Amino acid sequence: MRLGVSVTGVILLGFAIVRRSAARVLLLPVWLLVAATASAADLRITDSRGTEVVVQSAVIDYGGFMASELETQGIRLMQGDGSVMVKWADLESLKVTRRDESVKPPRIELEVVLKSQKKLPAALLRQGRMKLTGKTELGEYSIDLDKVKTITPVK
Repeated sequence: MRLGVSVTGVILLGFAIVRRSAARVLLLPVWLLVAATASAADLRITDSRGTEVVVQSAVIDYGGFMASELETQGIRLMQGDGSVMVKWADLESLKVTRRDESVKPPRIELEVVLKSQKKLPAALLRQGRMKLTGKTELGEYSIDLDKVKTITPVK
């Protein structure tokens, strides 16, 4: 009889641990999203049509088909053959200078102006969804990075 109680106790303890772990696992993405949004920047975006909007709590999703990979601190760019993450805090502005349609996918060349006023060439890093999201005065906002003409962090 004692053996049956012990096994039942162990099984119940196991279920309690799994339930707590499952709750932690389920709450982790929510916590990460809240933490990411809290530290996200406000950006002035001009799209390919010339429409300018201020996007609050901007986040770029570089994730693939199954998962999100959110970036709140900056934007991923190509500098030559290498990649670099330019932080919003270091950026004065970013402007599309040329779109090279001769390669697939098109290479989007940029002029990056740092806070120090130094101008550097770069290109948009092609990775995952490449979707910028946030909030505007009208509500939830989303745009593909391919459609962005300029980005200026709001001070």
